[in-house]
Amino acid sequence: MEELEIEFKNLIDYSKYEELKSTLFHEAPIITQTNFYIDTNQYDLKNNKCALRIRDNGLSKEMTLKVPQDVGIMEYTGKIDENIIDQEYIGRQYIPENIAHQLSHMNIPDTGLRIFGALSTERREIKYMSGTLVLDASYYLDTSDYELEFEVPDYEQGKSEFDAFIKQYHIEQVDTLSKVQRFYNHYAQLTSKIL
Repeated sequence: MEELEIEFKNLIDYSKYEELKSTLFHEAPIITQTNFYIDTNQYDLKNNKCALRIRDNGLSKEMTLKVPQDVGIMEYTGKIDENIIDQEYIGRQYIPENIAHQLSHMNIPDTGLRIFGALSTERREIKYMSGTLVLDASYYLDTSDYELEFEVPDYEQGKSEFDAFIKQYHIEQVDTLSKVQRFYNHYAQLTSKIL
């Protein structure tokens, strides 16, 4: 399966997270999911601005490769064997064919892939304007953060609606990295302290 993802995101502090959770999202059910981030030891995916993850939502596990486009991110997703999480290195036989094909196309080896760590998220979603507004609390390594996302079908309309929402709720607009980028940046900080 492949799908174009268009989303806007903004990190928020804990007090704004609590405010939104208790007002706009007070009836939204909690969705708990864990992302396991995968790369080679040389960070071939990260260096190509791509991300490979396994998402476990408690019911199933699937692998997704995210590849940036001019607008949005193309996601290639496939079901995986449950045992993949227990492997030190992920063998070729565990990678869905559509993802293996994309890795090959980008000259990224589909051998030597390993899981670097996990990020768990408590997610709440509501319909808002033309898209889905998402409130996330994420926990990874030794830290946590809080984020607002707006997933939309159209970039221009979505940007206008998200900017208006940020202004209406007095949220400081900040450039926000993706979860996988935040994970790897923090991972690099931790491992540099060890060395």
